[in-house]
Amino acid sequence: MKKHRRRLEWDKEKNQPVVRELAEGEKWKFDFGESVGMIVIGLWYPNISHGHPTYGTTYDFPIRFKFIESAFARDDLPEEEAREWGGWDVPEWIRCAKELEEEGVQAIVCGCGLTGTIQRTLADSVSIPVFTSSVLFVPLISRGLKRGQKVGIITVSTELFTRWGNKLLRECGVDESTLVVIAGMAESQYAGAFWSQLEPSFDEKELEQALVNVAEEMIAVNPDVGSIVLECTEMPPYSAAVRQATGLPVFDTVDMVKCVHNMVTP
Repeated sequence: MKKHRRRLEWDKEKNQPVVRELAEGEKWKFDFGESVGMIVIGLWYPNISHGHPTYGTTYDFPIRFKFIESAFARDDLPEEEAREWGGWDVPEWIRCAKELEEEGVQAIVCGCGLTGTIQRTLADSVSIPVFTSSVLFVPLISRGLKRGQKVGIITVSTELFTRWGNKLLRECGVDESTLVVIAGMAESQYAGAFWSQLEPSFDEKELEQALVNVAEEMIAVNPDVGSIVLECTEMPPYSAAVRQATGLPVFDTVDMVKCVHNMVTP
């Protein structure tokens, strides 16, 4: 379905405002006060509340949300194409990115850290900065650590995170010179507690403790971890607990959005 793109203009001859449809390829500049636009997967569950990256009151500035209905690549997609698309319905993500750019935002972020697999593709599709994943900040955080220290990355799933030859890490600029340790909630003994957030009666404290446990176990095996990055956008509400339990700096998607906002807001 073709999207109608219109603007309100003053018609001097008619001496009244008129609505004009834009011609194909014609650009115009919106400004509704939202510097950052976020592409959000069109799903809802009880954990989406204050503190979650996709919840408006989490920030003290406005965010323009763009909901994507067809987020994931088709199951019957050939392996080569699935690898190229990074598991996502790339044309839909590009469409949403372009719409956000047309709607006046100065930068785009994504509501799932695993979209780091299409970082370059999305960034190339628009003329404003795109930050798909908190993993993009891993190289920067790594450079701030003492030589030999590692960045611990906690992800929703190590299987999803590392598939296609670590495409997500490569797209986010994490190479062999960056020392990382990866821990997945789905592969831990706390997977059930983590996914309980999909149930209306989920226990926030149990979920928080599950994330803390995975962080502590990761550090116990890797005492040279100097900082933690939370990949999954379901984790920011519990960042403070991880920070307090481990005594380490913790960076998450909400931190990324705030950083991007400060970068592009006059």
